[in-house]
This record gives sequence, structure tokens and C-alpha cells, in this order.
Amino acid sequence: KMKYLFCLLIPIGITLLIIGIKHTLRFVNAKILYEMPCINREGVFTLAVEGRYSLWLSGRLFTRSPIGKFGLNLINQQTGRYIPLSENLLRTTVSGVKTGRIKLYTFHAEEGTYVISLRGEGSGIDRLGAAFMDVISKQPVDYSRFSIQVREQIPEFVLILCIFGIIFGSMATMSGIILPI
Repeated sequence: KMKYLFCLLIPIGITLLIIGIKHTLRFVNAKILYEMPCINREGVFTLAVEGRYSLWLSGRLFTRSPIGKFGLNLINQQTGRYIPLSENLLRTTVSGVKTGRIKLYTFHAEEGTYVISLRGEGSGIDRLGAAFMDVISKQPVDYSRFSIQVREQIPEFVLILCIFGIIFGSMATMSGIILPI
């Protein structure tokens, strides 16, 4: 009789697995609202809805990154007010085969038009990493291979829950298949 109870783990596990994969893909494929090549140094974009957004550095993998070589400013074009950017303690990265991206900052913004610009220096930790890379590699940064992206912000805890959902879903499915035997 316990055999049938273990079989219930299969649909529960498959459901958790599907939900986890679906939300993980939503996290990875967050909508790009604006993309500015780093060689432009400044760009203007419009946000249609008030909310939380994130700034990502995107570019080719296995090339020298410009992290630490610049900082970012975000200004509301109508009010001239600087928008505070929150630095991420643990940076999220998404990598494909040839390209990848890393989350640099998050911010809250009202609907409106904004000016994003690259300024002189990055944060202290980023400058330290850049100095370390300068010692290792004398190759200059090719800014034409990188861009700054503005994306909708999806909280990291959603990704963590999705990963646990995938793990528990696959474990429940496998347990439902193996234990009744």
C-alpha cells in the first residue's frame, strides 16, 4: 500500500521540476529595455512603468572586461536628479557559449526618460580587480565588444527558490520511480 503513496511523488516532482525550469528561464531571459554600447559613453532611454530595474554589463566571454575601468551615472532627464544605484554584493552572471552578462547595479525608477553615462572610476572592489588584471594582462580593453543593458529586475531569491524546486522536483520524481520497486 505504501507503493502507491510513493507513486504520488512522481507527479509532484514533475510539477516542481516544470515550475522551477519555467521560472529559471524567465530569470535568464529578462526583458532588455535598453542597450548602449560602451563606446558610446552616454545614452538616453525611456521607462514606461515605475519599478525596480537592473544594469548589466554584457559582452564576449574570454576577453578582457572593462569592469573597474568605469562607473555609471543615471540621471532623470526631466528633473535632473541622480538616481541612486545599489551595488550587488554577490553579482549575478548569465553566460552563453560566446557571450555573457553580469549584473552591476539595481535601481528604483519612476516612469520617464533617463540618461545613462559612463564616468571615470568604478567602485573600490572593481578597481582592485581591474588593477589585478592589469598586472596579469597588458592587453587593452576593447570597449566595442561590451554594452550596458537596462533590464527588468527579478529578485535573486526567486532564482534560488527555482534551483531548490528543480533539485527537489527531480529527487521526488526519482524517488517515486525507484522506491516502489
